[in-house]
Amino acid sequence: MEAFASVYVDMAATSPAIRSAVAAVPLPEGVLRADVDDRSVSDTFGCRVAVDLSGDFDEARDGLTIARQYARALSAELNVPVFALPDLLCLDAPERFLQ
Repeated sequence: MEAFASVYVDMAATSPAIRSAVAAVPLPEGVLRADVDDRSVSDTFGCRVAVDLSGDFDEARDGLTIARQYARALSAELNVPVFALPDLLCLDAPERFLQ
């Protein structure tokens, strides 16, 4: 069964920049693919583009850790906030997570 985790990128980043950063950032262990989903016309707490991570990792045990690790690396590459989806949904002020 394929595991899945997702990160969301601040809308300040363009789709081409995100695709370039995704190509540059190494995939975490257990992640086989990182797919950019930039088809949304609405935003999720200021984020429009998702990067979907899929692979053979244990989603329940490692999914959030993998998403957070990848979000930090992608954020450093893009110089904009990137959030693991569960963190984004739990925060009433996502900028607090960046500290």
